[in-house]
Amino acid sequence: MQSQQPLKINFLVDSIGQAGTYFRFHNLAIGLTKLGHQVTIFAGDGDTNSKARTELRDQIPYHVLPSFPGQRYFSATNHPLNALRRALVDYPACDVAHVFQPFLSAGLPWQFSLKHKAKVRFYDWDDLWLGGVIATDVRPKQFVAKWQKYWISRIEQNFPAQADHVTTCSHFLAERAKQRQAKDVSIIHNGFWGFDVLDKATARKNFGMQPDALYVGFMGRTFASPDWCFEAIANNIERYPQLRFAICGITTEILELMGEWQQVPDEVKARVEMFGHIPSQKTREFSAAIDLGLLNLADTSFNQSRFPIKYAEYMATATPVLCSEVGECAMLSRSFPWVTLAGTTKSEWLVAFDQAVAAIANGTMPKVDLDAIAAQLSWAEISKKLEQAYYQTLSHKSF
Repeated sequence: MQSQQPLKINFLVDSIGQAGTYFRFHNLAIGLTKLGHQVTIFAGDGDTNSKARTELRDQIPYHVLPSFPGQRYFSATNHPLNALRRALVDYPACDVAHVFQPFLSAGLPWQFSLKHKAKVRFYDWDDLWLGGVIATDVRPKQFVAKWQKYWISRIEQNFPAQADHVTTCSHFLAERAKQRQAKDVSIIHNGFWGFDVLDKATARKNFGMQPDALYVGFMGRTFASPDWCFEAIANNIERYPQLRFAICGITTEILELMGEWQQVPDEVKARVEMFGHIPSQKTREFSAAIDLGLLNLADTSFNQSRFPIKYAEYMATATPVLCSEVGECAMLSRSFPWVTLAGTTKSEWLVAFDQAVAAIANGTMPKVDLDAIAAQLSWAEISKKLEQAYYQTLSHKSF
């Protein structure tokens, strides 16, 4: 094993937008920095009017380049000029170059520019794109969609074999990486940082929630199958007059565009409280304010591949969770008695919802063990696992 000296690590990411994978690489960067390593993040900015700049986020340096015009044809993440400009950057030599997501803007410099600047190269895969986000059996009509599908599928197929090591968020993607000739794979989950949890009464007061209601809640921008949740509320309106549904991260307007809000009965709408987009720090208060976190996942390849960050963030505030028995969440949940497993179908979800709400209402829901959660899902422990993957891979290379 190579002597465990502090490492110089370059993260290559497509965007600085605070959503999705941002919270994965940003928190890993914080965790690695706390372990004594030097992490620098090289990113793009979708704003064509911004300037090339360096900024600090939680003491992590971000080197950011703006996007060229033409996003309507190429998107910012797969814009060929963005990729070329980033590939021409004189990157500092590093021990590890770690690229996140299968996008051209970060993938091209990782593939060529960092090939001789990094001792080892890692590829992080935390969503299934082709066959997940992007349907394989649908031919895009717009050029931008065709362009996106071509490059994402090409990179997603080839990068696992090109990397010295692949990190994934799930066993599902780990197996896919091995099928694509990955040399080595580590499963790196998404987690949370410990913090002083706000008491429920204060959290509810801050959001203007009813102090004595029984709140189920959903947070996040990926709200697939919302009809499951609304139907669950409808089924319990008469049984629990105090039952309410709090939602953050998504707006009524988006639900209308999805064609979902129009289908919700008025008596259910009266139980729903929409808080829209809130700062990431406020999600802690939101989670502390609710009695049950909802994580409804249809049994699809996309959901089998992912590991929603909200899974750990709910439990970080000692909030029990109702979770579909799909993918990585299902594997972990079997050892967590405060997680109610909700099967893989809508009908199973509705039955499990009734059971979870009843357990909360009558005081029989098991308490969340924060120490047990932290042992598996704290960013501090997760970062140590990634650190060891770096050291192990470096020890196998001859320089």
